[in-house]
Amino acid sequence: MKTLLKGLQYALLLLLAVAAYGSDKPSLKVDLVLPVDNASLRQLASEIASPSDYQLQVYINELPDPTQAGDVLLLVSDGLLPMINSTHYPAKLALYANSVRFSPYRAENASAVYSDQPIARQIKLIDAILKGKPARIAMAWESPSYHQQLHQLTDQYPQYQFNSEQIPADGSASQRKLNRLIQRSDVLLATPEQNLYNAATIRGVLLATYRHQNFLIGPNAGFVSAGALASVVSKPSDYAAEAKAMINHYRDHGRLPMARYPQRYSITINRNVADSLGLVIDDEQSLLNTLRGQ
Repeated sequence: MKTLLKGLQYALLLLLAVAAYGSDKPSLKVDLVLPVDNASLRQLASEIASPSDYQLQVYINELPDPTQAGDVLLLVSDGLLPMINSTHYPAKLALYANSVRFSPYRAENASAVYSDQPIARQIKLIDAILKGKPARIAMAWESPSYHQQLHQLTDQYPQYQFNSEQIPADGSASQRKLNRLIQRSDVLLATPEQNLYNAATIRGVLLATYRHQNFLIGPNAGFVSAGALASVVSKPSDYAAEAKAMINHYRDHGRLPMARYPQRYSITINRNVADSLGLVIDDEQSLLNTLRGQ
């Protein structure tokens, strides 16, 4: 019995020593840089900070003094990407950065969670909506990256006729080319390229799709609210969780995971548009399960 008690006492002392050692270890320091100070970004920062095993310091549109730099630099938005060239951080993470715009900043100690969804997910969404019914799917693009993504998928969907066309953003000329592409299609898949799809062009694009009884998929929730039929989306809470997971991976393994598309996502549908087109579409959760192969 005495031997057992001594063993338990030793085990307890060992656990206390480990706990004391852990509490003395310096906490990981994360510098979060936001492009502006507003309520939505403050909420994002709050979700990234709590609960966590690291210290989060928030800066607005500027880096801290090099002598105050932490262990991980976390940037939010494309506009801050040049800051990723800072040499004062062993790890740098861009959150909500476009995959094409991040590409020039790739480095061994730099990673990202992209703002855009992969083309494969949006095509899966189109397939789930059409339920395999033959259709003509068009996609206009500026960056060859999106064309390459689509090209890799065409053999998987022989029931669809794909029409992928590069359209440089040159004002009214690009709008005319896009309108002609819409005329030759049943579905327009919008890439996340702001030069092609923005507040100035969305009205004309939507009117053209309505005129030809087509529908627009993507590129984000804002476009669905404006009149696109549906899109795969990731919410701010999803991005906060993604950032925490990447930071914790760095803490545990000493390196960031590779740049990636958000692993957390959902479906949003504009039911008014679906009704006007006479489309009967499954609910968002059912579509999401289909995309995930469930």
